[in-house]
Amino acid sequence: MHEHSLAAYREERKNLLTRGQLVLEWLRAHPKSTDRQIMEGLGFRDMNQVRPRCTELVEKGLLVEVGELRCPVTGKTVRILDLSMDERGRA
Repeated sequence: MHEHSLAAYREERKNLLTRGQLVLEWLRAHPKSTDRQIMEGLGFRDMNQVRPRCTELVEKGLLVEVGELRCPVTGKTVRILDLSMDERGRA
């Protein structure tokens, strides 16, 4: 990875909100989780407390969508998230 790309990555990571940091830490301990699993694991009650942060982290390249499954609560197909390779290397 180019030095400028690494610098930009580090700068973006510093700008994450606290909830984004919580999501990253959850996935570090519980890889390949859905938004709902993350929400429940962090003790939140509303998907809107987690889903926007998950989407933001995907857009920043810190998380990746690695699959999908049918949610046992809603019956809808949902994404499975995991740390990106770059983020996984930061452990």
